[in-house]
Amino acid sequence: MALSFAKDIRPLFRDEDVECMQGMGVDLGDSAWMCVPANAQSVYERVADGSMPPDEAWPADRIAFFKSWMDAGYPA
Repeated sequence: MALSFAKDIRPLFRDEDVECMQGMGVDLGDSAWMCVPANAQSVYERVADGSMPPDEAWPADRIAFFKSWMDAGYPA
């Protein structure tokens, strides 16, 4: 199964997370922004350390899924 940002990664983020982070210059809803390795790595670090989203840390399997998308080369 090939991973993609649009099909697999964008749905991991709630609309309110996307809106909130846009105000901080982090565009979780934009595949062009998220598929830049440095941007994805920054988001990964925040979800992995539990600081994003601020109200509910992601479970380990969701973090691992996000990482597998990164390891696959950030497919759009």
